[in-house]
Amino acid sequence: MAAVPLLSPRWLPDGPDDVARAYFEALAERDADKALAFLDPASRKPPDPPMLTDRILNDPGYTPPDEVVAEVLFSATDTSTVKVDYRINQGNGQLELTLTRNDDSTEWKIQNGLLSMALPRNDAGWETFLVSGAAVPATQERLELVFPGAYRIVATGNGIQEAPPITVWAGAGETDRLLVRLRPTVREAIEPQVRAYLDTCAESRELLPPRCPFGGRSDWPVTSLNWTITHYPTLKLQLTSTGAEAWVVGEAGEAEVTGRTSSPLTPDFAYRTTFAVFGFGRVVDGKTVFVPNH
Repeated sequence: MAAVPLLSPRWLPDGPDDVARAYFEALAERDADKALAFLDPASRKPPDPPMLTDRILNDPGYTPPDEVVAEVLFSATDTSTVKVDYRINQGNGQLELTLTRNDDSTEWKIQNGLLSMALPRNDAGWETFLVSGAAVPATQERLELVFPGAYRIVATGNGIQEAPPITVWAGAGETDRLLVRLRPTVREAIEPQVRAYLDTCAESRELLPPRCPFGGRSDWPVTSLNWTITHYPTLKLQLTSTGAEAWVVGEAGEAEVTGRTSSPLTPDFAYRTTFAVFGFGRVVDGKTVFVPNH
């Protein structure tokens, strides 16, 4: 049985397999109203968000089925079963459509031409999924009514992390996990803030600067204290388990403090120390900020 080109000359659907092919042709033409006309109205209650629109079908993130082959498996006066094989990109799909009509003088209508589709697990603090451009709350687990085809899903609404888009087929019971990664802009924002934090600590005239990662020791009181950061720590950033924040760890920092003591033997004071810095990167009022944990 040869595949029927989707862009073949128009015909008036007659048999149930003709109706099935015409339905998929309408999807290939990205014409939602035409596609909906082949469905039983009772099977297409308005979904929320509205997925059954030309805007969705014409979005670059939607891929309609191609190379459609329709075969009647069973047919009686008022009901028929049609097997539909198709391809999307390099994958194969198959549906068994149920079509009904009142009698042989009325048109066949597809009962199950719309599919549900699972959305990615929201285990990383996303706000919204863009499903072929349509905004869906990330708390929603699935879409109940979508046209057959493949949909690109983009996770949004998290200033700390990002994930490459994934493609999900209509009818999928589950989806691939989003490959979450730290946004490059987070490091760009955090590194100068860590330096500024350490520079502020170095402005202290105390031997143990408060809420700072380094300090000195002396057996004698020290005056004329002066701190210098001789080596800024190398930062490592890692997403927390919720994805809402990033751990910030800086290792192998070095600082030196100098001053004067009342010791007659060592009046010139100098002390070198290594230190590590700890904290979080989080979004506050739309900006990525470093919050030290000292």
